[in-house]
Amino acid sequence: DSTVNTFVVTRYFHEIGTKLPSERIFGIGERAAKFQLKNGVYTMWNKDAPGAIDYGDSQGGHQTYGQHPVYMVQEQSKNFHIVFMRTSAPADVVIQDGKLTYKLVGGPINLLFWIGDESPENTVKMYHNYLGGHYLQPFWAFGFHISRWGWPNLAKIMDVAKNFKDNELPLDTMWSDIDYMIEKRDFTIDNDRYPPEQFRNFLKEYNLRFVPIVDAGIAVGDNDAFKEGQERDVYIKNALGKNLVGQVWPGYTTYVDFSHPNASDYWFDMIKNFRDILPFGGLWLDMNENANFCNGECNPYEETPDSGDDDLPHHPGGLFPSHKTLSINARHYDNVTELFWHGLNALAENYVTRNVLKKLGLRDVFILSRASYAGQSKYSTIWFGDQGSSFEYMQLSVSQAFSFNIFGFPFTGADICGFFWDAQPELCARWMQLGAFFPFARNHNANDSRDQEPYVLGDDVLITSQVSLKARYSLLKWYYSKFVELNGTGTVFRPLMWQYPQDDVVYLENILNEQILISDVLMITPVLREGQTIVWAYLPQDKWYNFKNGQKLQGSKDTPLYHETYAPLREVLPIFMRGGTIVYNQSTEGVTRVTHLSNEFSLVIALTDEVNGKYLAKGKIMTINDYQDMDNIEACQRQNGCLLDIDVEATIVDDTFTLIIKLHSDCLLYTSPSPRDRQKSRMPSSA
Repeated sequence: DSTVNTFVVTRYFHEIGTKLPSERIFGIGERAAKFQLKNGVYTMWNKDAPGAIDYGDSQGGHQTYGQHPVYMVQEQSKNFHIVFMRTSAPADVVIQDGKLTYKLVGGPINLLFWIGDESPENTVKMYHNYLGGHYLQPFWAFGFHISRWGWPNLAKIMDVAKNFKDNELPLDTMWSDIDYMIEKRDFTIDNDRYPPEQFRNFLKEYNLRFVPIVDAGIAVGDNDAFKEGQERDVYIKNALGKNLVGQVWPGYTTYVDFSHPNASDYWFDMIKNFRDILPFGGLWLDMNENANFCNGECNPYEETPDSGDDDLPHHPGGLFPSHKTLSINARHYDNVTELFWHGLNALAENYVTRNVLKKLGLRDVFILSRASYAGQSKYSTIWFGDQGSSFEYMQLSVSQAFSFNIFGFPFTGADICGFFWDAQPELCARWMQLGAFFPFARNHNANDSRDQEPYVLGDDVLITSQVSLKARYSLLKWYYSKFVELNGTGTVFRPLMWQYPQDDVVYLENILNEQILISDVLMITPVLREGQTIVWAYLPQDKWYNFKNGQKLQGSKDTPLYHETYAPLREVLPIFMRGGTIVYNQSTEGVTRVTHLSNEFSLVIALTDEVNGKYLAKGKIMTINDYQDMDNIEACQRQNGCLLDIDVEATIVDDTFTLIIKLHSDCLLYTSPSPRDRQKSRMPSSA
């Protein structure tokens, strides 16, 4: 209903609005915020904004790295719909008095709608399908990652890996920030501090993957990357047609124009030459908003034109759009201005990078990007950027993951223990408990913060990390199968409203932002407050078990309750399992890599309440021997041929418990000689 708002269209300012059917509105990214948006101004414009938190004030300007102009709202009918404003222009979205108003700095007005049903999952799947689906990350990327800005040399990286091994901490991937480079210049390796042959041997000996950072700015000067780009004329131009010069870590820099037809070959050569020296398992594309330490341009060599900000009648968020980025009148290929390309830069970079990897025959390489735009998840994924070591940031990481579900990025995560400030032991232990169940699990921090590897902050952090990561790896093949099952659309890491959208209680702020469903099977309730050892978990109307000990907590016809759970350090966080579901897990004895995981599984079966004399459960199991084989995994996705249905039916007759497990047409009959305990508790059954 757009009649409640003025409708304005000019060259550089549009205003259009609508009446909202309810206050339950989600999306409009990117920002560190609670999941449900409150009244306020929400700015959209990719921005290098470390530490920004957005609680929806009247000014705006608290956005972060990506631009996702999409929202989902619940209607009075309890159905959901999604609205996508397909724009890359800077904008404010104002939510006030039951209305939503777009204030766009020019560009087309292109609105798309998806009318869903009562299920948020069904609704977001339609949007994801429009975007082209999301890329299935390789299985190894679901392992644990360790990173640090400030590791000075290869010896330090090797020492970290050795400490993980000595402390029996699972680890699959080592990352390196700009430390490995020569004077912080892209596509260089400091051979003295990071000797490539020794690096290659180390990765092979320890069976580890390596992910290096690649920043957006190409250092101006006497280096191959700059000279090659100059020769191919692939850099973004200023309003005078000269290379736009900004400043980031190596000093004065230029920026690749990924819309230029020569950019793909240039990027291919840079990546191939780098990989010939040091094979990598993934690429970390950072600073690609594009970030700039000056506003617009800071070329010391030539006269620079104005940024173009003064020509705009509206400055979203109260700041010039060129603040900490490029001039808005900078030129891309075919004379497209930065004003309308800025939001698309990361999308273009990730598209080109994925195509380079395909051309190199690298199918199991994953890409992590800081900046993003709608549809980018076809090529890569994101993390939440630079956030502080505090309970507040840890809390917000949960709601950020929920928002990125809407945006089409199901594989996300925060820097575990926080990026800046010194991580305190209690916080880091709690964040390791939570982070162990995030899809993307990486500990990373800044060069001026204290060490925060799990083994350096005391026994509470070490033991909590050991048991939490072991729990992750025990469930990892099941967890991965849930992503395979999505086949490119939908979510895994969800708020409770996804499964129980008609339950008004799940929209209460603490439940909406703090309780997590993994698929429609497991619910986790992390400790998100300092000094807390008790969590109150809301159990919606359903049958629920304690996943750790099999205790039945609530029947499907019982009144929903809050369950008090002791949640100490040195243990896995509280996990609940929904009745009628199945999980497969496995032993992690001696497991410190995903390649150590066997193909021997136990089934954890959470039966429903009695239905016509039977107790039921359903699930799926993936039947691929080698989870590293992307050919088989992708074929499985396309054909859905490797996910076998598990149907379980149990009966109790004359004190005899009978459990029938069917895998398609096969069935396994199990008869318990002593059914009394199971009859009494209806606990999850292991077979």
